[in-house]
Amino acid sequence: MRRAKLNAKAIEILATLSDNSDLDYGSDDSDADRTWHPQKVKIIGASDFSDSGEEDIVTENEPVVSTSGENQTLSPSSPLQQQIDQNPLPNATILNTGWTQKSFIGKPLPGNNFGPYLPINIRTPFDYVKTYLSDKHFEEAALYTNMYVMSKTGKELKTTANEIQIMYGVHAMMSVFKYPRLKMYWDSRGMGFGPISQAITRDRFLKLRSCLHYVDINNRPAGNNNRFWKVQPIIDQVRNACRNIPRLVDCYSVDEQMIPFTGRCPSRQYVKNKPRPTGLKNFVITTSKGKVIDFEIYQGVDTPFQDKSLGLGPAVVLHLSQSIPQGSVLFFDRYFTTVPLLDRLLNEGLMATGTIMSNRLRNVHFSQDKKFQRGVWEEFTRCDNQISATKWKDSKCVTLISNATGAEPHSVVKRWSKTENKEIEVPCPDVVKSYNQYMGGVDICDQQMECYRTWIKSRKWTLKVALHFIDLSIVNAWMEYREDAQKLLKRKNEIMDLMNFKIAVAREWLTKSPNKRALSSEESNSSDTEENQMTTQRPQNYRAPVPPTNKVKDGFEHWPEIMEMKWLHKLSCLFFRFRVSQCVSDPYETCRVIYFGYHYLNMLDKFIF
Repeated sequence: MRRAKLNAKAIEILATLSDNSDLDYGSDDSDADRTWHPQKVKIIGASDFSDSGEEDIVTENEPVVSTSGENQTLSPSSPLQQQIDQNPLPNATILNTGWTQKSFIGKPLPGNNFGPYLPINIRTPFDYVKTYLSDKHFEEAALYTNMYVMSKTGKELKTTANEIQIMYGVHAMMSVFKYPRLKMYWDSRGMGFGPISQAITRDRFLKLRSCLHYVDINNRPAGNNNRFWKVQPIIDQVRNACRNIPRLVDCYSVDEQMIPFTGRCPSRQYVKNKPRPTGLKNFVITTSKGKVIDFEIYQGVDTPFQDKSLGLGPAVVLHLSQSIPQGSVLFFDRYFTTVPLLDRLLNEGLMATGTIMSNRLRNVHFSQDKKFQRGVWEEFTRCDNQISATKWKDSKCVTLISNATGAEPHSVVKRWSKTENKEIEVPCPDVVKSYNQYMGGVDICDQQMECYRTWIKSRKWTLKVALHFIDLSIVNAWMEYREDAQKLLKRKNEIMDLMNFKIAVAREWLTKSPNKRALSSEESNSSDTEENQMTTQRPQNYRAPVPPTNKVKDGFEHWPEIMEMKWLHKLSCLFFRFRVSQCVSDPYETCRVIYFGYHYLNMLDKFIF
């Protein structure tokens, strides 16, 4: 390595020294430290994986001092080194970049805990979703939709917040009950879907969907470079709700999420090997169970990242981890991982583990891939014992770096062997085990959303983004509900699954329809009178529905009480009518009409009359 020139301050210090100086340069061999190795002075900011042609030969415990000058080699017992130690240079930082092949002493990962408080009760599915999509959101959507139609056509649409909720409910119901064509939900030949066709007409639904807006497109704010400003209100609504979720010291994963769309949009991306490779790229941070706590849609150079000095991947991690408590562990893939990123996170009190590309890890000399056998790994630890790098071969070689976990204690995993045609046991480092256990949070969220995704063809990218975040809100709300149920130690069969949860939310939205009139309190109280019984028209072969669960388990027991007795059809149609006690709603809707003696007296009718 070339010897660097001395900076101005070092030359000034040397000039003050004379040949008769009392400083000892270590001429006495008996006092020399024979275990000492030369130190290198390196400019701070030079990357560990720079593209320079010359490679430094790095020894163990090799400190690097950053100065304003160029690199130079100094002895620790030299007068210049002693002067620098006594009068440190400004902005000098000690960095350790040496790597040695030794075991890394890891730290225990935070366990799954539910915090110090338990929920008092479990809310309804609709209440969970309202934290993401509030009533104010629907009112603003109705306002700007009416403004858009008026500016384009000069006619009034006269939509309301309830009608926007009905449109959301139709989309949510369509995601569960899928028909080949959209118009089949309103089919008049007996194949239509009643909850949808009774809530809104087909033409009105299509009109609302094509005119849906969240901002005034005629008054775009000056200097607004946001590419998704047309749907920014619903993005902020869902993101603020995610950010309000309590953070615990836990394991979190950072990854990409795709908003599927193949048409024209401001920032369409193509990500290889994704189930939905084309669409908008959304950077997401989730818990290890898949609950989203923050996200940021990628929009090129206009993406609002605060610190881009380490590159795009590290900028995403630093942006999404701002609200993560200290002591937590982040997991991400090789798109984000760099050595300077782990140093930055370590300074902020966060631990991290991720796969890394080989060209981003310099001065770590692993063996070639062809020399590795299945289940064999190599581990290198940086000389400051803060970061470890592990290369392990399963079917292929993979390299991981971590400041939280090392290779030991290793475990044994089962893998299929093509040569032996059976499962074999393969040794697995601890860093690989923890990465596989906690990295898949974003994949779990994507998997749940794909189960009941609202998949409708549309050329409007704004509609596709809105539907994506509606699905995301319901999935995240369901995960909160499931977590609360698990805190109360409910059995698995008592916890509502995602399909029933989404149906319950869709029903609540669909009940906002003015076509479905609910009974008022006066009608409910006077429903026992003969007049109301005569005016109540029921369809042929009417069957009273089963009471809902919240009414069955409300604690009133609901014992039957005899209301009245009537003789009809020449005394052969004797029946007793019962009403369940404590029921204040329509008995035909909540309770069952019980008939006694009808068939028996019908037989006697032939003999008496």
